[in-house]
Amino acid sequence: MRPAAWLLIVVANAQELYVRSEYQRVGPDGQVIGRDKTERPREVLSPAFARNAFASVILTANIPAGIEYQLGIAQNPENAVRAVMYRQHYNPNGVPDRLEKKDGWIEGKTTAEENQTYWVDFWVDANTPVQRIKIEIQLWLGDRWVVYPMEARIIATRVPTIQPKFSVLPAPEARSDLAMISPWRDFLCRPIASTMKPSETSIRLLQQRNVLQDVALARLKGRDAVLQAFVRAGIPPEKAVADKWCALPVDQWQSALSTEWYLRVRDSLYR
Repeated sequence: MRPAAWLLIVVANAQELYVRSEYQRVGPDGQVIGRDKTERPREVLSPAFARNAFASVILTANIPAGIEYQLGIAQNPENAVRAVMYRQHYNPNGVPDRLEKKDGWIEGKTTAEENQTYWVDFWVDANTPVQRIKIEIQLWLGDRWVVYPMEARIIATRVPTIQPKFSVLPAPEARSDLAMISPWRDFLCRPIASTMKPSETSIRLLQQRNVLQDVALARLKGRDAVLQAFVRAGIPPEKAVADKWCALPVDQWQSALSTEWYLRVRDSLYR
């Protein structure tokens, strides 16, 4: 099913569809969990997508009780990128972690009000043209469509092909930005044994995969460019020196930063 001209179409508001960055994990109540909250979260309206790489967002749909619904993603041009949705599940502490892949459009009927949250992966092929594409998250609520529109920018930056080698993942209860620690310390500090063989897909795993893409890009730019990106992202210059950053406990530079600070590092690498 797709929106038709005669149906009521509503641009998503805060009550029905939210799209957030990958560092704003969402709890069962549909709200960002406390450890990830930031005062001014990044709006996801015109995201930059590098080529030969994944880009990810977190999608939450608030669905009223007793409603037949459908949820999916439309693009223009059609199939410009590959989109995959994963329903998130919670550990015993109510922290989202395990991901379950969903194929095609998601549909059902609620008995009680539900907050359904999904990790959404967009894969951009290496030879995708540099262009702007329209992406719509579309939610059918029984008698109307609710749409969250984005204009994604496919940029010239092409990430080197990688075979992800996962290392230590942070605990689910840690702040979401800690997913960047192991890949960057492997590059900037000392090699970390990459012996982990994931048994399941999780938010932390896909966050680290995305950071590994950034590190692959950084290897082309060099260590100095990376450290300058850290400074622009908010790490004090005296701490954004490889030897010092490697030696510092995480809480000595992280506590003053919001969980989305790392996105500014990625922005710098994409420029």
